[in-house]
Amino acid sequence: MSRDLTDRAIAITGASSGIGAATAVACANAGMHVALMARREDRLRDVAQRVEQASRRVVIVVGDVDSDDDQARLIDEAERALGKLSAVYANAGYGLYASVLETSDRQMRDIFETNYFGTLRTVHAAMPALRRTVEAGDWAHVLICSSVLSAMGIPMYGAYAATKAAQDSIAGALRAELSVEGIAVTSVHPARTKTEFSQSVREVSQGRYYGHNTPMHSPDKVARGIVRALRKPRAEVWPSGAVKWGLAIGATLPDLTAWFMRKMMRSIRRTEDGGGADGVSTQVSKSPGTR
Repeated sequence: MSRDLTDRAIAITGASSGIGAATAVACANAGMHVALMARREDRLRDVAQRVEQASRRVVIVVGDVDSDDDQARLIDEAERALGKLSAVYANAGYGLYASVLETSDRQMRDIFETNYFGTLRTVHAAMPALRRTVEAGDWAHVLICSSVLSAMGIPMYGAYAATKAAQDSIAGALRAELSVEGIAVTSVHPARTKTEFSQSVREVSQGRYYGHNTPMHSPDKVARGIVRALRKPRAEVWPSGAVKWGLAIGATLPDLTAWFMRKMMRSIRRTEDGGGADGVSTQVSKSPGTR
């Protein structure tokens, strides 16, 4: 049966832009109240205004998923302002463009701190509230934003892909562990999406970035898939079916996948050497990211 989302509440991290912001608006349009967290208050207020236009209640919490206290404050503020919490979406994160061997220990630990441990912080902080909701006879749902790269590491994005695989792994384990409590768990696997991701990558990668000239989907498309999963729980959300099945085929043909990755790396090297390729590598102004 399809769930009624009207007057349910969801807390979303990384909600100032991109998929987080689009999900907040989509959930509001579906009847949900929304708690928003990110580091940029001005951007959060813009998103909050769009939620209010859907006649839904909203609360903003300026904070970082790297902080246990900020995550606890998000859930406390959500319950205080919106009532019982039905869902949490651990969405915050960022990317890094660097080979595995040139990624410093500090860089590797930092990206895991935000993408992986930040997800765990969000889930840990939300669990008491979600359990109270279930004990009251209602449903509860945990959503985790992973990536298509959870299924495949690609050159120059090894650290990022590792965090996404780690998120996918804990989502799978939690899905089974929380099923006995009646709490659903969904992992979300966007492909290339029209967000600030590439700008954020350039910021943390000293201006380096390689983007493939492949089709991109909108954050609204990802958000629609998330709302569908909230209405009718599913294990995973893949906004691009073609990418999902392509990765499934690639997993069964590892030698072919390895050949394709070598070809991709040669294309990246030509681009970085100034020879031109199918991607781009440019300098842009810094972006504050999506945490």
